[in-house]
Amino acid sequence: MIKNILIPIAGGLLFLFQSCCFSTKNTSLGNKIFISEYSFKECSIMYCFDRCCNSGATIIPQTIIAYNFDEKWIIAKTDSEYHNPKNNFVYWVFNKINFSTQDLNEKIKANLYGPLDSVSFYKLLTEKDIKLKLVNYLPDK
Repeated sequence: MIKNILIPIAGGLLFLFQSCCFSTKNTSLGNKIFISEYSFKECSIMYCFDRCCNSGATIIPQTIIAYNFDEKWIIAKTDSEYHNPKNNFVYWVFNKINFSTQDLNEKIKANLYGPLDSVSFYKLLTEKDIKLKLVNYLPDK
């Protein structure tokens, strides 16, 4: 009797864990690149190996506080001292067009500009004719 009840429950739980992504909130930026949020402080931009982004390669490290993207570029602002009185902002630009997964870490490095200060960041946006504006990212708390 108990076996008849436990087997369907176990099967249902197994299906639920395989079909849902409980540990992260993921926002697609295209090309298997996501803002992957584990907590309000653990929020980075990653190339994801699976749909839940449980494994992948970090492109822009935590903590994302502002970003934007289009079909070619990702721009981001991060704060390594998030929720601390001392703001430690750095800026990033990533070229999605020239990116491939062959030699993944080398391709990330070759297509990533940063960390940059704000002056260098806005100068790079002008030089590359990137029309994106940073939009605040509001993580779940």
